[in-house]
Amino acid sequence: MKTGQKICKYAVLIFFALLILFPVYMVLTGSFKTEFELYDNVFGLPQKLQWGNYARAFVEGNLNKYYVNSLIVTMTSIVLILALSSMTAFALTRLKLRLNKVIYLLFVIGIAVPTQVGIVPLAVQMSRMHLTNSLLGLICVYVAYELPFSVFIFYGFMQSIPMELQEAAIIDGCSSFRVYWHVIMPLCRGSIATVAIFNLVGIWNDMLFPLMLISKESLRTLPYGLLQFRGQYASQNTVIFAGVILITLPLVVLYLCMQKQFMKGLTQGAVKG
Repeated sequence: MKTGQKICKYAVLIFFALLILFPVYMVLTGSFKTEFELYDNVFGLPQKLQWGNYARAFVEGNLNKYYVNSLIVTMTSIVLILALSSMTAFALTRLKLRLNKVIYLLFVIGIAVPTQVGIVPLAVQMSRMHLTNSLLGLICVYVAYELPFSVFIFYGFMQSIPMELQEAAIIDGCSSFRVYWHVIMPLCRGSIATVAIFNLVGIWNDMLFPLMLISKESLRTLPYGLLQFRGQYASQNTVIFAGVILITLPLVVLYLCMQKQFMKGLTQGAVKG
């Protein structure tokens, strides 16, 4: 590659990196400022670190309670999504069923349907089933909405696994479930990490469904809980910024720990098949 091309390439990469990091800088510095300093010196560094913003976000904002709610909803949803989507993909790729292609096509169509299309019917249905103001209701909604994409990821990777491995396991006396659990799933670690991280970020940061289905203050999740710092006439923006940092930090740490598996899953699961 010529020198001019390298300069252009790195200039574009640096530009997009700055474009992504600038909002992070604004939120991080804003979380350590006073309200007056935030508006008086928007782009500058804080004169004194206001750690009290984090304490107010965590204690006064009840983020300690909302953390528990978000953990219950997110972890339970991810476990169910991983189990159901991997079993579905296994059945569609490894078992000889007549409607495999049709069922898979329906899941792919489900990816293309915007979430907002079904909000009103979903709200009515959840109310009739008495699943509003319930963490169980949120879990059911997240599992249903995230299954199509998760099946798509597992389907692409499982389709690339040689059938000879399954046939050898069956000859050794393995049942279909043992083939799924002991042969196929150990090979799907990259896909598992990809599905888990994608769903973790989406569910952990989601505000739409909690706002629609939860009205009890004690059942709020983290993003929904931050709304209490915004009022009709005034907003505590520095506390909101601190809350955003507290919400985002676990995701950043988890991604840094699982980034190798995540990238492996993207290349092996979403591309093949």
